[in-house]
Amino acid sequence: MKGPGGVDLHVVEAGNPEGPPILLVHGFCQSHLAWRYQLQSELTRDFRLVALDLRGHGDSDKPEGAYADSRLWAGDLHAVMTTLRLHRPVVVGWSYGGVVITDYLRHHGDTHVAGVHFVGALTRVGQPESFADFGPAFLQLIPTLISPQGDAALATFASMLSHQPETAERRAEVVAYNLRVPLHVRAGIGQRVEDGDDTLGALKVPVLIAHGKVDRVVLPATSEHIASKVPGAELSLYPEAGHSPFAEDAARFNQELAAFRARCR
Repeated sequence: MKGPGGVDLHVVEAGNPEGPPILLVHGFCQSHLAWRYQLQSELTRDFRLVALDLRGHGDSDKPEGAYADSRLWAGDLHAVMTTLRLHRPVVVGWSYGGVVITDYLRHHGDTHVAGVHFVGALTRVGQPESFADFGPAFLQLIPTLISPQGDAALATFASMLSHQPETAERRAEVVAYNLRVPLHVRAGIGQRVEDGDDTLGALKVPVLIAHGKVDRVVLPATSEHIASKVPGAELSLYPEAGHSPFAEDAARFNQELAAFRARCR
């Protein structure tokens, strides 16, 4: 399908085509493959799961100069929702995916979503306050990730995504789809300046926030900040998880996501 500017967006679906929809939005340098523990889980029995590769990522187009404008990111989600006729999906945003969701909410509002699930998520970037959202080791790595030497740093970045041990095969897969994101995309995202606080305060739909307590990429205080901005938001902390609670404790995550989707109308 096409996003703004004619960008081809790669989207995968799984599950019950008649079930309530859930739209999964991955993070920086990731792909729809990050959601394998949802797309191949018991969630598929009851829900329609849709996961896209963000522009510049995975099998989606990677044009030059198409990453600074929040309207483009918002338009991509809008295109997926309208093209696939997703009726009031719950939108799940991991890490940078949280910024993309606030992009969508800023330009399209929350009328067409049933709920928002932030997962180890950012909602602000490029401002002095936002640097406090990152773990120290990741903060030091950012300049390299958006430099010509960034490919060499992606394996280190991938190692930060999980606190729980991973198999060598899984780690290799993660590094492989990280490497598919070219420098101009990483640099374009790194230059963004956005603050979603006003968007968060205007939300009228249910909000669930999940965060691993030993996250080395985005600090748990970031989710506490989001919760403080959204009246009635529910905060769920994972004591033994890092930046990927949906993979590190998939059973709990999927159960909470199913319960959240069921109560969002």
